[in-house]
Amino acid sequence: MKQHYNFDELAFGRSNIPLQSTNSSPNTSNSRYWFSHLKVGQKIGIGYALILSIAVLGTSIGFLIADHYQRQAQKREEAAIEELYKMYQLKTSVFRVRTNQHKLILYMDQPKRWQEQYTLLLNYVDQAKQVWFEFKTNYSIENPNLYDSVIEQEALHRLLQVHKGFDTYLQRTEALFYDNNPSKLSPNEIRTAQTQLFNFMHSSSIFMIDDFLDDITNLVEVIAEEYQQANWELGRAEKLRLNIILGSLSLSIAIATLLAIFTSRAIARPIQTVTHIAQQVTEESNFDLQAPVTTNDEVGILATSLNRLILEVQQLITVQNDANEQLEVYSQVLEEKVRERTRELNEKNISLKLALEELRSTQAQLGETEDNGNKT
Repeated sequence: MKQHYNFDELAFGRSNIPLQSTNSSPNTSNSRYWFSHLKVGQKIGIGYALILSIAVLGTSIGFLIADHYQRQAQKREEAAIEELYKMYQLKTSVFRVRTNQHKLILYMDQPKRWQEQYTLLLNYVDQAKQVWFEFKTNYSIENPNLYDSVIEQEALHRLLQVHKGFDTYLQRTEALFYDNNPSKLSPNEIRTAQTQLFNFMHSSSIFMIDDFLDDITNLVEVIAEEYQQANWELGRAEKLRLNIILGSLSLSIAIATLLAIFTSRAIARPIQTVTHIAQQVTEESNFDLQAPVTTNDEVGILATSLNRLILEVQQLITVQNDANEQLEVYSQVLEEKVRERTRELNEKNISLKLALEELRSTQAQLGETEDNGNKT
Protein backbone atom coordinates (compact mmCIF):
# COMPACT_ATOMS: atom_id res chain seq x y z
CA MET A 1 0.00 0.00 0.00
CA LYS A 2 1.26 3.50 -0.88
CA GLN A 3 2.66 5.50 2.07
CA HIS A 4 1.69 9.15 2.74
CA TYR A 5 3.81 11.73 4.57
CA ASN A 6 2.59 15.03 5.98
CA PHE A 7 4.28 18.43 5.96
CA ASP A 8 5.24 18.31 9.64
CA GLU A 9 7.27 15.14 9.13
CA LEU A 10 9.11 16.82 6.30
CA ALA A 11 9.68 19.98 8.32
CA PHE A 12 11.21 18.08 11.21
CA GLY A 13 13.32 15.92 8.92
CA ARG A 14 11.55 12.60 9.46
CA SER A 15 12.74 11.15 6.21
CA ASN A 16 15.01 8.40 5.09
CA ILE A 17 17.15 10.89 3.12
CA PRO A 18 19.94 12.22 5.35
CA LEU A 19 20.91 15.88 5.32
CA GLN A 20 24.09 16.19 3.34
CA SER A 21 26.97 17.43 5.44
CA THR A 22 29.52 19.90 4.22
CA ASN A 23 33.27 19.73 4.84
CA SER A 24 33.71 22.49 7.39
CA SER A 25 35.54 23.09 10.62
CA PRO A 26 33.79 22.67 14.00
CA ASN A 27 33.74 26.45 14.50
CA THR A 28 31.84 27.09 11.28
CA SER A 29 29.68 23.96 11.33
CA ASN A 30 27.57 25.22 14.24
CA SER A 31 26.86 28.54 12.56
CA ARG A 32 26.08 26.85 9.27
CA TYR A 33 23.89 24.33 11.01
CA TRP A 34 22.05 27.12 12.77
CA PHE A 35 21.74 29.11 9.54
CA SER A 36 20.53 26.05 7.62
CA HIS A 37 17.66 25.58 10.06
CA LEU A 38 16.34 29.09 9.51
CA LYS A 39 13.37 29.71 7.27
CA VAL A 40 13.74 31.84 4.16
CA GLY A 41 11.83 34.71 5.73
CA GLN A 42 14.01 34.50 8.85
CA LYS A 43 17.18 34.64 6.75
CA ILE A 44 15.94 37.71 4.91
CA GLY A 45 14.83 39.28 8.20
CA ILE A 46 18.21 38.67 9.79
CA GLY A 47 19.89 40.26 6.77
CA TYR A 48 17.73 43.38 7.01
CA ALA A 49 18.25 43.55 10.77
CA LEU A 50 22.01 43.31 10.33
CA ILE A 51 22.02 46.05 7.72
CA LEU A 52 19.88 48.34 9.86
CA SER A 53 21.99 47.57 12.92
CA ILE A 54 25.20 48.52 11.11
CA ALA A 55 23.62 51.71 9.77
CA VAL A 56 22.20 52.72 13.16
CA LEU A 57 25.35 51.69 15.04
CA GLY A 58 27.63 53.52 12.61
CA THR A 59 25.48 56.63 12.73
CA SER A 60 25.33 56.52 16.53
CA ILE A 61 29.09 56.05 16.83
CA GLY A 62 29.57 58.91 14.36
CA PHE A 63 27.38 61.18 16.46
CA LEU A 64 29.07 60.16 19.71
CA ILE A 65 32.61 60.65 18.41
CA ALA A 66 31.76 63.89 16.65
CA ASP A 67 29.87 65.18 19.70
CA HIS A 68 32.89 64.39 21.88
CA TYR A 69 35.23 66.45 19.70
CA GLN A 70 32.55 69.07 19.17
CA ARG A 71 32.06 69.52 22.91
CA GLN A 72 35.79 69.88 23.40
CA ALA A 73 36.01 72.43 20.60
CA GLN A 74 33.00 74.32 21.95
CA LYS A 75 34.53 74.41 25.43
CA ARG A 76 37.76 75.82 24.01
CA GLU A 77 35.82 78.28 21.90
CA GLU A 78 33.72 79.42 24.86
CA ALA A 79 36.83 79.66 27.05
CA ALA A 80 38.56 81.75 24.38
CA ILE A 81 35.53 84.04 24.08
CA GLU A 82 35.41 84.45 27.85
CA GLU A 83 39.14 85.23 27.99
CA LEU A 84 38.81 87.71 25.15
CA TYR A 85 35.97 89.38 27.00
CA LYS A 86 38.10 89.61 30.17
CA MET A 87 40.99 91.05 28.18
CA TYR A 88 38.62 93.53 26.57
CA GLN A 89 37.29 94.62 29.96
CA LEU A 90 40.80 94.95 31.40
CA LYS A 91 42.15 96.87 28.42
CA THR A 92 39.09 99.12 28.29
CA SER A 93 39.33 99.95 31.99
CA VAL A 94 43.05 100.87 31.63
CA PHE A 95 42.31 103.10 28.63
CA ARG A 96 39.50 104.81 30.49
CA VAL A 97 41.71 105.46 33.52
CA ARG A 98 44.46 106.96 31.37
CA THR A 99 42.03 109.01 29.30
CA ASN A 100 40.39 110.49 32.38
CA GLN A 101 43.79 111.26 33.87
CA HIS A 102 44.58 113.47 30.87
CA LYS A 103 41.16 115.09 31.07
CA LEU A 104 41.59 115.85 34.77
CA ILE A 105 44.91 117.64 34.04
CA LEU A 106 43.18 119.75 31.37
CA TYR A 107 40.21 120.53 33.64
CA MET A 108 42.30 121.77 36.60
CA ASP A 109 41.08 125.29 35.95
CA GLN A 110 37.44 124.13 35.73
CA PRO A 111 36.62 122.69 39.15
CA LYS A 112 33.08 121.65 38.24
CA ARG A 113 34.11 119.76 35.14
CA TRP A 114 37.07 118.38 37.04
CA GLN A 115 34.79 117.02 39.74
CA GLU A 116 32.63 115.24 37.15
CA GLN A 117 35.66 113.65 35.50
CA TYR A 118 37.12 112.80 38.89
CA THR A 119 33.93 110.90 39.78
CA LEU A 120 34.24 108.99 36.49
CA LEU A 121 37.89 108.32 37.21
CA LEU A 122 37.04 106.81 40.59
CA ASN A 123 34.43 104.59 38.90
CA TYR A 124 36.92 103.50 36.23
CA VAL A 125 39.56 102.83 38.86
CA ASP A 126 37.11 100.67 40.81
CA GLN A 127 36.19 98.82 37.62
CA ALA A 128 39.88 98.27 36.80
CA LYS A 129 40.55 96.97 40.32
CA GLN A 130 37.59 94.59 40.09
CA VAL A 131 38.52 93.30 36.64
CA TRP A 132 42.17 92.88 37.61
CA PHE A 133 41.21 91.04 40.80
CA GLU A 134 38.91 88.67 38.91
CA PHE A 135 41.58 88.14 36.28
CA LYS A 136 44.19 87.20 38.87
CA THR A 137 41.71 84.93 40.64
CA ASN A 138 40.56 83.09 37.52
CA TYR A 139 43.97 82.78 35.84
CA SER A 140 46.24 81.82 38.67
CA ILE A 141 49.81 80.78 37.91
CA GLU A 142 49.43 77.78 40.20
CA ASN A 143 46.69 76.29 37.94
CA PRO A 144 48.34 75.43 34.57
CA ASN A 145 45.39 73.26 33.47
CA LEU A 146 43.46 76.39 32.51
CA TYR A 147 45.73 77.15 29.59
CA ASP A 148 45.27 75.66 26.13
CA SER A 149 48.83 76.23 24.94
CA VAL A 150 52.31 77.00 26.19
CA ILE A 151 52.24 80.38 24.45
CA GLU A 152 49.10 81.37 26.31
CA GLN A 153 50.57 80.15 29.57
CA GLU A 154 53.74 82.19 29.04
CA ALA A 155 51.76 85.29 28.07
CA LEU A 156 49.52 85.02 31.13
CA HIS A 157 52.49 84.38 33.42
CA ARG A 158 54.24 87.44 32.07
CA LEU A 159 51.13 89.55 32.55
CA LEU A 160 50.66 88.36 36.13
CA GLN A 161 54.33 88.41 37.15
CA VAL A 162 55.67 91.54 35.46
CA HIS A 163 52.67 93.75 36.18
CA LYS A 164 52.05 93.01 39.84
CA GLY A 165 52.31 96.75 40.53
CA PHE A 166 49.14 97.58 38.61
CA ASP A 167 47.18 97.68 41.90
CA THR A 168 49.77 100.09 43.32
CA TYR A 169 49.46 102.28 40.24
CA LEU A 170 45.67 102.47 40.64
CA GLN A 171 45.97 103.33 44.35
CA ARG A 172 48.58 105.99 43.61
CA THR A 173 46.31 107.44 40.93
CA GLU A 174 43.42 107.71 43.38
CA ALA A 175 45.59 109.27 46.05
CA LEU A 176 47.38 111.66 43.70
CA PHE A 177 44.24 113.11 42.14
CA TYR A 178 42.51 113.20 45.50
CA ASP A 179 45.34 115.31 46.94
CA ASN A 180 45.31 117.63 43.92
CA ASN A 181 41.65 118.57 43.96
CA PRO A 182 41.54 122.05 42.33
CA SER A 183 38.59 123.10 44.49
CA LYS A 184 40.93 122.93 47.48
CA LEU A 185 43.93 124.62 45.84
CA SER A 186 44.92 128.16 45.03
CA PRO A 187 45.78 129.16 41.44
CA ASN A 188 49.51 128.79 42.12
CA GLU A 189 48.95 125.42 43.73
CA ILE A 190 46.83 124.40 40.75
CA ARG A 191 49.71 125.12 38.37
CA THR A 192 52.03 123.21 40.64
CA ALA A 193 49.54 120.32 40.77
CA GLN A 194 49.26 120.34 36.96
CA THR A 195 53.02 120.08 36.69
CA GLN A 196 53.09 117.28 39.24
CA LEU A 197 50.29 115.39 37.49
CA PHE A 198 51.91 115.96 34.09
CA ASN A 199 55.17 114.54 35.38
CA PHE A 200 53.26 111.56 36.81
CA MET A 201 51.58 110.95 33.44
CA HIS A 202 55.01 110.86 31.77
CA SER A 203 56.92 108.98 34.45
CA SER A 204 58.22 105.41 34.32
CA SER A 205 54.94 104.13 35.72
CA ILE A 206 53.20 105.27 32.54
CA PHE A 207 55.70 103.27 30.46
CA MET A 208 54.85 100.34 32.68
CA ILE A 209 51.19 100.83 31.79
CA ASP A 210 52.11 100.95 28.09
CA ASP A 211 53.94 97.65 28.48
CA PHE A 212 50.94 96.35 30.36
CA LEU A 213 48.67 97.26 27.45
CA ASP A 214 51.12 95.72 24.99
CA ASP A 215 51.14 92.48 26.96
CA ILE A 216 47.35 92.50 27.06
CA THR A 217 47.29 93.01 23.28
CA ASN A 218 49.75 90.17 22.83
CA LEU A 219 47.61 87.91 25.00
CA VAL A 220 44.52 88.93 23.03
CA GLU A 221 46.26 87.90 19.80
CA VAL A 222 47.22 84.54 21.31
CA ILE A 223 43.69 83.90 22.55
CA ALA A 224 42.28 85.02 19.18
CA GLU A 225 44.44 82.43 17.43
CA GLU A 226 43.21 79.80 19.88
CA TYR A 227 39.64 80.87 19.17
CA GLN A 228 40.26 80.43 15.45
CA GLN A 229 41.84 77.03 16.15
CA ALA A 230 38.84 76.01 18.25
CA ASN A 231 36.52 77.22 15.51
CA TRP A 232 38.48 75.19 12.96
CA GLU A 233 38.32 72.11 15.21
CA LEU A 234 34.58 72.63 15.55
CA GLY A 235 34.24 72.57 11.77
CA ARG A 236 36.48 69.51 11.61
CA ALA A 237 34.25 67.77 14.17
CA GLU A 238 31.25 68.46 11.95
CA LYS A 239 33.13 67.04 8.96
CA LEU A 240 34.15 64.04 11.04
CA ARG A 241 30.51 63.46 11.98
CA LEU A 242 29.51 63.63 8.32
CA ASN A 243 32.35 61.35 7.22
CA ILE A 244 31.55 58.72 9.85
CA ILE A 245 27.87 58.77 8.93
CA LEU A 246 28.67 58.51 5.22
CA GLY A 247 31.18 55.76 5.98
CA SER A 248 28.65 53.78 8.00
CA LEU A 249 26.05 54.19 5.26
CA SER A 250 28.57 53.09 2.62
CA LEU A 251 29.53 50.12 4.75
CA SER A 252 25.86 49.28 5.21
CA ILE A 253 25.32 49.44 1.44
CA ALA A 254 28.35 47.22 0.83
CA ILE A 255 27.22 44.70 3.43
CA ALA A 256 23.68 44.89 2.05
CA THR A 257 25.05 44.05 -1.40
CA LEU A 258 27.08 41.14 -0.04
CA LEU A 259 24.13 39.90 1.98
CA ALA A 260 21.87 40.18 -1.05
CA ILE A 261 24.33 38.12 -3.10
CA PHE A 262 24.77 35.60 -0.30
CA THR A 263 21.05 35.36 0.39
CA SER A 264 20.19 35.00 -3.27
CA ARG A 265 22.76 32.25 -3.61
CA ALA A 266 21.66 30.56 -0.41
CA ILE A 267 18.03 30.60 -1.59
CA ALA A 268 18.29 30.48 -5.38
CA ARG A 269 20.94 27.78 -5.75
CA PRO A 270 19.03 25.08 -3.84
CA ILE A 271 15.89 25.98 -5.78
CA GLN A 272 17.79 25.79 -9.07
CA THR A 273 19.24 22.42 -8.05
CA VAL A 274 15.81 21.06 -7.13
CA THR A 275 14.37 22.40 -10.39
CA HIS A 276 17.18 20.82 -12.41
CA ILE A 277 16.66 17.44 -10.71
CA ALA A 278 12.92 17.66 -11.33
CA GLN A 279 13.51 18.43 -15.02
CA GLN A 280 15.98 15.54 -15.37
CA VAL A 281 13.58 13.13 -13.72
CA THR A 282 10.75 14.30 -15.97
CA GLU A 283 12.69 14.37 -19.24
CA GLU A 284 14.96 11.34 -18.76
CA SER A 285 12.63 9.25 -16.56
CA ASN A 286 15.63 8.64 -14.36
CA PHE A 287 14.18 7.95 -10.95
CA ASP A 288 17.54 7.13 -9.41
CA LEU A 289 18.31 10.86 -9.05
CA GLN A 290 18.01 12.61 -5.68
CA ALA A 291 18.01 16.34 -4.94
CA PRO A 292 20.67 17.38 -2.36
CA VAL A 293 19.13 18.55 0.93
CA THR A 294 21.47 21.19 2.42
CA THR A 295 19.03 23.21 4.53
CA ASN A 296 15.99 22.67 6.71
CA ASP A 297 14.05 25.65 5.44
CA GLU A 298 11.25 25.66 2.88
CA VAL A 299 13.73 24.83 0.11
CA GLY A 300 15.05 21.85 2.08
CA ILE A 301 11.48 20.69 2.71
CA LEU A 302 10.76 21.03 -1.01
CA ALA A 303 13.85 18.96 -1.88
CA THR A 304 12.89 16.32 0.69
CA SER A 305 9.35 16.17 -0.71
CA LEU A 306 10.68 15.82 -4.25
CA ASN A 307 13.02 13.02 -3.18
CA ARG A 308 10.14 11.22 -1.46
CA LEU A 309 8.00 11.67 -4.54
CA ILE A 310 10.78 10.28 -6.75
CA LEU A 311 11.19 7.29 -4.43
CA GLU A 312 7.47 6.62 -4.38
CA VAL A 313 7.25 6.85 -8.16
CA GLN A 314 10.25 4.55 -8.42
CA GLN A 315 8.56 2.09 -6.08
CA LEU A 316 5.33 2.30 -8.10
CA ILE A 317 7.24 1.67 -11.31
CA THR A 318 9.01 -1.29 -9.71
CA VAL A 319 5.71 -2.73 -8.54
CA GLN A 320 4.20 -2.16 -11.97
CA ASN A 321 7.14 -3.86 -13.67
CA ASP A 322 6.83 -6.82 -11.30
CA ALA A 323 3.11 -7.01 -12.03
CA ASN A 324 3.77 -6.88 -15.78
CA GLU A 325 6.30 -9.67 -15.46
CA GLN A 326 3.84 -11.75 -13.48
CA LEU A 327 1.11 -11.05 -16.05
CA GLU A 328 3.46 -12.11 -18.79
CA VAL A 329 4.23 -15.35 -16.95
CA TYR A 330 0.54 -15.90 -16.32
CA SER A 331 -0.16 -15.24 -19.98
CA GLN A 332 2.45 -17.75 -21.11
CA VAL A 333 1.15 -20.39 -18.69
CA LEU A 334 -2.42 -19.71 -19.79
CA GLU A 335 -1.49 -20.00 -23.45
CA GLU A 336 0.22 -23.32 -22.77
CA LYS A 337 -2.80 -24.59 -20.92
CA VAL A 338 -5.07 -23.38 -23.72
CA ARG A 339 -2.92 -25.19 -26.27
CA GLU A 340 -2.99 -28.37 -24.18
CA ARG A 341 -6.72 -28.07 -23.72
CA THR A 342 -7.18 -27.47 -27.43
CA ARG A 343 -5.05 -30.47 -28.24
CA GLU A 344 -7.04 -32.56 -25.83
CA LEU A 345 -10.28 -31.35 -27.37
CA ASN A 346 -8.96 -32.07 -30.84
CA GLU A 347 -8.00 -35.54 -29.76
CA LYS A 348 -11.39 -36.09 -28.23
CA ASN A 349 -13.07 -34.79 -31.36
CA ILE A 350 -11.07 -37.22 -33.49
CA SER A 351 -11.97 -40.08 -31.15
CA LEU A 352 -15.58 -39.01 -31.29
CA LYS A 353 -15.53 -38.91 -35.07
CA LEU A 354 -14.00 -42.37 -35.22
CA ALA A 355 -16.62 -43.64 -32.78
CA LEU A 356 -19.39 -42.12 -34.89
CA GLU A 357 -17.96 -43.65 -38.03
CA GLU A 358 -17.78 -47.02 -36.35
CA LEU A 359 -21.33 -46.53 -35.11
CA ARG A 360 -22.51 -45.69 -38.59
CA SER A 361 -20.67 -48.67 -39.99
CA THR A 362 -22.17 -50.93 -37.40
CA GLN A 363 -25.64 -49.56 -38.11
CA ALA A 364 -25.15 -50.14 -41.81
CA GLN A 365 -24.04 -53.66 -41.22
CA LEU A 366 -27.03 -54.25 -38.95
CA GLY A 367 -29.34 -52.89 -41.64
CA GLU A 368 -27.90 -55.06 -44.26
CA THR A 369 -28.17 -58.10 -42.02
CA GLU A 370 -31.78 -57.29 -41.26
CA ASP A 371 -32.56 -56.84 -44.96
CA ASN A 372 -30.95 -60.13 -45.83
CA GLY A 373 -32.97 -61.90 -43.10
CA ASN A 374 -36.21 -60.54 -44.45
CA LYS A 375 -35.45 -61.72 -47.93
CA THR A 376 -34.80 -65.20 -46.84
